[in-house]
Amino acid sequence: MKAIKKYLPFVILLILISSCEKYIDMTIPDKGRKPVINCLFEADSTFKVQIFQSHFILDNADPQEINNALVTVTENETIIDTLIYSSKGYYSSSHMIPQIGKKYSISATFNDKNASSSGVIPNAQIITNMDTTSFHDEKGDYFRFNVQINDPANETNYYLLKIEKESNDYYNENKIQTIRTNISEDPSLDAQWQGSLIINDNLFNGKTKIFQLNIDIFNLYNNNDSINKFYISLFSISKDYYLYAKTSESQINSSNSPFSEPVLVHNNIENGYGIFAGASVFKKSIIIPSRNGYPPMK
Repeated sequence: MKAIKKYLPFVILLILISSCEKYIDMTIPDKGRKPVINCLFEADSTFKVQIFQSHFILDNADPQEINNALVTVTENETIIDTLIYSSKGYYSSSHMIPQIGKKYSISATFNDKNASSSGVIPNAQIITNMDTTSFHDEKGDYFRFNVQINDPANETNYYLLKIEKESNDYYNENKIQTIRTNISEDPSLDAQWQGSLIINDNLFNGKTKIFQLNIDIFNLYNNNDSINKFYISLFSISKDYYLYAKTSESQINSSNSPFSEPVLVHNNIENGYGIFAGASVFKKSIIIPSRNGYPPMK
């Protein structure tokens, strides 16, 4: 009897676990393929668009690149360019550079299917002041960029902030490296997306705002003791751009957790999927001497 009582809790646990298993037989309808257009365009840079065809969620094949689409760009209701195919689904303009404040539309047609979208480039906001400092806390040694902006009043603005470092490493093919920023407790910072901080001005609309961007002090050490040249970029982005960046980051985070709800990435393509959104960029550079010797031990 004692032996039965001893193992009784384990028997009950096994029964509960087995009773929780449910198998749902469901059919996911295949609604066909649609064009996918991806284009995040900036002032002072020519249009570059990637176009491919969507695939069924249960299909393990890679999305099909489209190399025979007719892709046109319209500025303020007038067609101004037909983009040229290069490779890997990319179409680009040889001369067309979008401008701030003008409305741009894109149309992609292939295999009797058409997808389109529209977007604008917001007015560029500038970094009005910037200074730096070093500090130490319980997590380690850091270098801080204090970045100040003057947010316009009576309108909603969206931003991305990014730090890059010009590399002098002979073995590094990419001379400009994005430096990951440690997100502070600032509630205006929504998340980090592809190395950039996602920001909306709900908490500082029409005010002067200072962002504290912290990087690991390891980034100040160079093998050849050369100077450090950093670039701080302030992207003024459209609402579509903001929603796309925010939901893309949320989807990545949810995919890494089995307990998260699935996230749909923001889409503004009519009769298709993807993103067509604009940004203006203000970039400021700063020279910081290299630290001598070896970086601090972690």
